[in-house]
Amino acid sequence: MKPIEHLFCKSAKDMTPYSPIEPPDQIARRLGLNEAKIIKLDANENPFGTAPAVIKALSEGQYYHIYPDPAQVQLREAIARYADYDPDMIIAGTGADEIIDLCCRLLVEPDQMVLSFVPTFSYYSHVIALNKAKFLAIPREADFTIKLEKVKKVDLSKCKLVILCSPNNPSGNLLEEEVLDYFLAQDLVVMLDEAYYEFSGVTFKEKIKNHNNLIILRTFSKCFGLAGLRVGYGMGSRDLIAPLMKIKPPFSVNVAAEVALTTCLNNLSFYQEQVNEMVQIREWTLAQLAELEKLKVYSSRSNFILCRVDGFDAAELSKELENRGILIRYFATNQLRNFIRISVGRRDQMESLLTELQNILG
Repeated sequence: MKPIEHLFCKSAKDMTPYSPIEPPDQIARRLGLNEAKIIKLDANENPFGTAPAVIKALSEGQYYHIYPDPAQVQLREAIARYADYDPDMIIAGTGADEIIDLCCRLLVEPDQMVLSFVPTFSYYSHVIALNKAKFLAIPREADFTIKLEKVKKVDLSKCKLVILCSPNNPSGNLLEEEVLDYFLAQDLVVMLDEAYYEFSGVTFKEKIKNHNNLIILRTFSKCFGLAGLRVGYGMGSRDLIAPLMKIKPPFSVNVAAEVALTTCLNNLSFYQEQVNEMVQIREWTLAQLAELEKLKVYSSRSNFILCRVDGFDAAELSKELENRGILIRYFATNQLRNFIRISVGRRDQMESLLTELQNILG
């Protein structure tokens, strides 16, 4: 009998696996460390943990034995009140990741191009390959901006979908509005990922009113601390949301996630205080990191900070920190060969990080 692999799709065989984030309990076991001592600054999560109100609401949930509402009526209404948009212009998903996948399924034929600007969120290229399309990766400038004059030279004839990110992950900078406006004027759909909107306070959602080819993605994984429950949403014109609702899996957002999400939205002041604190910690950390000679620090409008490491190997730095129980993100890609990304944690966590960075980098 032939090896089973000969039956696999070529795109599945050829694609690079998505880079995983190892859970802290597994890292603690591997390194022989106390799990409570692990400082997790590698996945842009909420460092304050799940809110007590959410834990309480989950413990009191009554309908976990019932399938979720496929039409997402109450879920979309709750999100609509927060996002200040009509419920029928919103779709919820198992994280924003699912909506990225749905957009590719709706729009992209095999071997068509999907355009984005790199470095950016690595899941885009993964899901594009999964949908048998081709990723047209245009390099950003050295400061991670996108120049309109270069954008205008890109051949869009084979593109139906452009993916943009603001603030961009991993660089933390905002999207240039003129670049967005240029793409919105083209015969294609623009997917704008605003996963870190709560930290930047900047959104382009008002453009949906005049552009039926724009969908904006957001998530409850970051400031709301629901990364483990997987829930995100998209906002767009009815022309886009209705067909996405038609093709989505019927029960993708589970009942527990809906309970948690609704509880979060009923406690917005609690999360706004956390966001304000994290922004203050971010700005303090930026200033402290800038004092280290071997780091080139990039300004950020998100809950993470990108640094280029000079005169020291970034992979080795990441490993040294891991051995001391501090997890950051190292990117083994050509554009980010000697870069690290640091999520914003609690003040005490960032102080520990800075102490260890000083010890390692001298």
